[in-house]
Amino acid sequence: MRNPKVLVLDRGEELATQFSAASAEMRPQPEIVSCTRMGSVADVLEEEGPFDVMVAGPSLGTRSGLQRLRLIREELPAMRLVLAFSRRPDAGLRDIVRTGAVDLLQLPVEERDITDALERAISLAAYDVPTPNGIVPATVTETAATVPVSSGPGRVFTISSATGGCGKTFFATNIAYFLVRYTGKRVCVVDLDLQFGEVVTALRLRPKYTIFDALQREDADEDDLRMHIEEYTVSHETGISVLAAPREPSEADRISPPDITRIVESVRKNFDYVIVDTPPQLNESVLAAFDLSDQLYVMATLDLPSVRNMSVFLGTLDRLKISSENVKLILNKAESDVGIDIDQVTKLFPQGFESVLPYAKEVSRSINLGMPVMAASPQAEISRLMAAGLRYLLPADQQFQVEEAMKPAKRNLFARRKK
Repeated sequence: MRNPKVLVLDRGEELATQFSAASAEMRPQPEIVSCTRMGSVADVLEEEGPFDVMVAGPSLGTRSGLQRLRLIREELPAMRLVLAFSRRPDAGLRDIVRTGAVDLLQLPVEERDITDALERAISLAAYDVPTPNGIVPATVTETAATVPVSSGPGRVFTISSATGGCGKTFFATNIAYFLVRYTGKRVCVVDLDLQFGEVVTALRLRPKYTIFDALQREDADEDDLRMHIEEYTVSHETGISVLAAPREPSEADRISPPDITRIVESVRKNFDYVIVDTPPQLNESVLAAFDLSDQLYVMATLDLPSVRNMSVFLGTLDRLKISSENVKLILNKAESDVGIDIDQVTKLFPQGFESVLPYAKEVSRSINLGMPVMAASPQAEISRLMAAGLRYLLPADQQFQVEEAMKPAKRNLFARRKK
């Protein structure tokens, strides 16, 4: 079995020298190859590869540099990428995320952090190493996914609750980010809180069009709507697309349940995943979304009215013949010493909660930043708990990546260093 190979891409030799020194005690010891000219990286990859890991230095910390890294990763998806920058790249978070990097190192960096990053990246690469003929081993490709991704219309996940303030929009934007981050597929959030939708506010977007505008097309038949629906979405820098709720509450009255069906059907034919955010009620439009959903998340908070209404809500779903196997429960904003115990609540629902999420200040901060908390604070407790509860959406080999990403950080990236 060959030793791992690591390509260090930077204008100078200093970074490669540092990685060589830091990896000297690793077993098996990685072979470090340096490339100091971006123009020759293709030749190095072809002549000296395959590489398990590529380390990109500070000279790649620009928007164009990140774009080049993204293209390299798309060509060589089995090779893991580590970014080693002295400051935050001069680019949006979306550009960083789309490179597919598995780690970020802030320079100058200690040897222990280098070995930690290399060991993790090499272990991830070992899960996706192609054979000489370019075929991924069957041990990876034949692993059964808990929820397989269909090659047909996109999967629809609807977020609902019986009471307001449960965090539906917060959860919808974060599940969307999770799927973009770990699958690399196309995800669209559809805001069906038609009167008071908050998805664009939570992500600090300024959409040019809304659901209402999409339905006002002169030739809004099924095929036409499907072909043009993406024109009415707005993109977030993380890669999430959003179809916004109407600007005026009065416009919501002109959208019928059949319109909702047409909208969701059109979106799912253009995206791999559709996340539907709904108002805190069971009206005909919400039920139209339920009918198209592969998975339904029902949310509650740790207070008696919310818990009681969740019970009534689930009873209604049962009478509507919505299978409990397709319903996942989420308890949000869980705190101690609020007069009701978490264990008491969980005993009321024998199907159990998929996630119990704490009240966290990082959520408010992420909303102010216009980012999902899993992107803004990936190592926060609430982000790790959400990731743990959503792993089942991924194939088994990708779940391993989530487990690695959930490990507590050993350093504060791009934070001001102590003098």
